[in-house]
Amino acid sequence: MDQALWPSGLRVLVIDNNSSYLSVMEELLIKCSYKVTTYKNVREAMSFIYGNQQTVDLIICDVFFPTEDSLLILQEVTSKFGIPTVIMSSNGDTATVMKYITNGASDFLIKPLRIEELKNIWQHVFRKQIGAEHRKCNNAEHVDQLPYRTMGITEATATLDSEIRENNGTVTDIRDLRKSRLSWTMQLHRQFIAAVNSLGSDKAVPNKILEIMKVKHLTREQVASHLQASPEKFESKIAQRWRSFIIEP
Repeated sequence: MDQALWPSGLRVLVIDNNSSYLSVMEELLIKCSYKVTTYKNVREAMSFIYGNQQTVDLIICDVFFPTEDSLLILQEVTSKFGIPTVIMSSNGDTATVMKYITNGASDFLIKPLRIEELKNIWQHVFRKQIGAEHRKCNNAEHVDQLPYRTMGITEATATLDSEIRENNGTVTDIRDLRKSRLSWTMQLHRQFIAAVNSLGSDKAVPNKILEIMKVKHLTREQVASHLQASPEKFESKIAQRWRSFIIEP
């Protein structure tokens, strides 16, 4: 992938057993200047990933197979290969969204997807790259020298996994994250995004988000502050919401 032209040329693998929708996705992604590989069959797609993981930047996968199988595949892809994975489905109920987000999905998009949403999927890959760079840094001085500005990433990667109170991968208590201020870890932010996504932009208010997240000691004020961090204020239901995590240089 040509870094000078990035995110043009982003290599996206799409899995969907609906041939018609697979064609629609391919057309939309090509319009975004992405390189697209498509598969109808999950086994064939996984075989391709095992043999070509270095040529896949991001996966978009439909929830069309048994939930437990899809979760195992998601965990395999994200933990073993570290490939950001976006789940798409026509079912956007809170339980389904939370299940996939807490099991490693970078995002959960509701069908039919719009090109405006797909234009922003590169941000998941960018966040992965930022995380990798920060893990190489041994102190705050090195972090300050990184060639980009971020919001929340530094605090998130600086917090060790052992500091987080979790239940099956879900953050349930933030007491260990509260130092001088709350550190929004990757997992905590994922749960925040899942809650916003399940409510919809019009109903995503701090009290409702807090109720869905179910994280002990997390306050309405902290959620409100995180929500307001986006200059777009989540005005677009899905396409704009990750901008709350990145401030363009």
